[in-house]
Amino acid sequence: MDNKKIYLLKNFMLFFLASFLPKTISFFLVPLYTNCLSTTEYGTADLLINTVSLCVPILTLVVQDAVMKFALDNQHDKRNVFTVGVRVTFWGFVILCAGCSALKMFGILKLDKFYIVFLILNYLLAAFTEMISYFCRGINKIVILTFSSVAQTITTIVANLIFLLVLKWGLEGYLISILLGYLINMLIVFWGADLYKYINFKYYDLKLEKQMLLFSAPLVASSLSWWINNASDKYILTYLCGISVVGIYSVAYKIPTILSVLGTVISKAFTVSAIKEIDINDTDGFLGKSYSLISYVMVIGCAVLIVINPFLSRILFAKDFYAAWKYVPPLLVAFLMSAISGTCQSMLTAINKTGIISITAVLGAISNVIFNIVLIPLFEGYGAAIATMISFFICWIGRYYFLKKNITLKNSIIKEIVSYILVSIEMTLAYWKNRYICIEIIIFFMIILLYYKDEKYFIKSTLTKVKNVVRKTI
Repeated sequence: MDNKKIYLLKNFMLFFLASFLPKTISFFLVPLYTNCLSTTEYGTADLLINTVSLCVPILTLVVQDAVMKFALDNQHDKRNVFTVGVRVTFWGFVILCAGCSALKMFGILKLDKFYIVFLILNYLLAAFTEMISYFCRGINKIVILTFSSVAQTITTIVANLIFLLVLKWGLEGYLISILLGYLINMLIVFWGADLYKYINFKYYDLKLEKQMLLFSAPLVASSLSWWINNASDKYILTYLCGISVVGIYSVAYKIPTILSVLGTVISKAFTVSAIKEIDINDTDGFLGKSYSLISYVMVIGCAVLIVINPFLSRILFAKDFYAAWKYVPPLLVAFLMSAISGTCQSMLTAINKTGIISITAVLGAISNVIFNIVLIPLFEGYGAAIATMISFFICWIGRYYFLKKNITLKNSIIKEIVSYILVSIEMTLAYWKNRYICIEIIIFFMIILLYYKDEKYFIKSTLTKVKNVVRKTI
């Protein structure tokens, strides 16, 4: 049990350094973006980036998940696993190039050439960066991911400062800085982890490729549904309300991104542990306790950010972008449910129940579209945020139900549900900005009291471990 905790904590710290810190640093660039770009330009950039995030799972067949899973199980030659990942990702790039060329030739794709080139290059760099980072997780070379992620952030920041403030390149400069960041990340990981040693095009393992794609193909529906939950509202908003509203709504995502990245970090670390240490009976309670701890951390983070949201928004959102503050609270709850749902996904992936992951994700996506069509005409961006929250909640309900049917999870579900209700009440009160902030603060402390025994145990056990480490050192 202790070894499991240490392994999980080690991976969490590495992924924290690789993802959370760089994203937090980028978070403070929001004032730069909102001052240098108009709401329309920011909306355009966000739609381009979201289009790429739609293309990646379709054209790669989510092969990166299979790359990590098959690299972790130690039953296959890792060179063959990596080669399959490279091959599938490359053919996705070829298909995208051919598709964009054909659509442009027949006048269907009306984007400027610069934006088309950006779409293609962003796909190439994002898809390969994601695939090789998943492979590094599978071969336990996580440290290099920390360096590459920090380097990507620094590159993007420096490029943005030069392109936006010095050269005044506007939207084009913002997009180029994104490409440069990905390029640096990919090169550092590829050469730093010696990944060139794992490429073996001379030997084509067709059987392995079929096994990997059979594992990952069902996850395409899940990834697309996840994309619908996160991005479809922006396209519906564009059609119904205009791209300027999309720019404001997209900026509203910046504060919830803190919570989202924290959830992603936890999910990445927990996925590796779940695959290695899966026990459907949860004999030592590791899975249940980990699930409850993740739920607690996300709820606390969500509650704190809801309270300070108006103050953060005043600092971060310049000019017309300040209207985004109202959309933040429901998006925070949405990302809370997304993180908990992702934790369920990690365990379902470990027991090869990828079909369940896809079914629940599709249910969430369908509900997202329905609620967007109903709520956006009534409440514009706020309606889109509520629709996203509801869809992630439905996805979590489905995954948790199937998870409990397959794993004897020893968690505190009653306590968790009460905390979700409390944070939802806090979100509702936040609609009126600071009017009920005192009640919001009381709700936050109620959540702290709800988990008092767990917090006391966690602090006590942590101090004990620290003392033991100090004694051994002395």
